[in-house]
Amino acid sequence: QSCAFSWFIDHMFDNFEHLVKNNLEWWHRNGFTKASADAIGSRMEVAMGVNLVAWFIDCNCLPTSVVGGGPADVGANSRRWDERIQQAFYNGWKSVHGLKHQTVDNAFGLTVDMYGPESLRRNDLSLLRESDINNRLAQLQVDEEVQYIIMGDSAYKKRSHITSYHSQEDNIPGHVMWNRKMKKVRISIEWNYGCTASLYRYVGMKHKLQVLGPSRCTKVYVVATLLRNFRHGYYGCETSHYFDVSLQRDFVSHYIKQTDF
Repeated sequence: QSCAFSWFIDHMFDNFEHLVKNNLEWWHRNGFTKASADAIGSRMEVAMGVNLVAWFIDCNCLPTSVVGGGPADVGANSRRWDERIQQAFYNGWKSVHGLKHQTVDNAFGLTVDMYGPESLRRNDLSLLRESDINNRLAQLQVDEEVQYIIMGDSAYKKRSHITSYHSQEDNIPGHVMWNRKMKKVRISIEWNYGCTASLYRYVGMKHKLQVLGPSRCTKVYVVATLLRNFRHGYYGCETSHYFDVSLQRDFVSHYIKQTDF
């Protein structure tokens, strides 16, 4: 069973990782960007076509076993790992060692872009900068009249294609009401994280996820996200029901083959 599990993780990651890595063009070309923005705007009760937020962005925490917690070699009196290895993966806010992934999700409850894993010691803005998601979205929509954007929480700074909650200094009419409505819909990305953890309990087993061991912990969460996308494509999810949207019956087939509808 252990060998079969390892083979499956490698197979899924090696053959289907591209579905959640640098695949924004396929989603945009097949109309999911506008459909997601319209669904979010409808839920927020704004006029059709006015809402430009099509995605939500956030980072998840994947706790692992203590990195470098045991002996570095076999045998009696073997040397220990350098303590700086533990520090490199330790997050003081969560008080755990682990890895971090950045995801961009839409109103269908699907992850359209993923970056990572990186050390849990890195903050969200580090992953945002390294993923270059803002520039990739700008290139995706170059010369288009409507420019759709990503919504992040208060940790994210505003950029050309990334926005966050408005403050009084922004001088935007009705920003308090907009913030209140956006906060209600942005929580949907947390539902997706919770669904992944509920469906695939392995991602919550810290003792199984060993960064310096033989486990596939750097691949496991990517594969779990892929499988969650497939499941949501077939059956829908809490997010899609909340935004009252549905997918074509043959969505998963087109998604895997990367063919247009």
